[in-house]
Amino acid sequence: MRIVSYTLGILFVLFSLVQLNDPDPLFWILAYMIPAIASFLFTHRKLNQHVLLALAIMYLIGCIIWFPPSFQEWIYAEGEASSLGMKLPMIEEARESMGLLMCSLTFVFFWLKSKAKSSNASV
Repeated sequence: MRIVSYTLGILFVLFSLVQLNDPDPLFWILAYMIPAIASFLFTHRKLNQHVLLALAIMYLIGCIIWFPPSFQEWIYAEGEASSLGMKLPMIEEARESMGLLMCSLTFVFFWLKSKAKSSNASV
């Protein structure tokens, strides 16, 4: 489990470094550093299950808010942008939304693992 936690932590640190050239880097660096820190803290059992669940819900809400209004238009725009070699705001929002979804799924994974550990410890 430590290998998975450290790997996820390192990946999220790398994700935050990629955000340095983003138009709003502070927000996105912080958004990716929170799961990075959580990954490292989870390895040392320093995270509460309630905190993990709250973070998972907050990031999922962010994912839903940032997702473009039309899934079909996003898929079409992704194809157009790749063929034209340009970035559209809708594509940027969809990619940011997917990043938040990955963070949320990471928190859910850690929450499930900590829940399983606590139920095994009480037996």
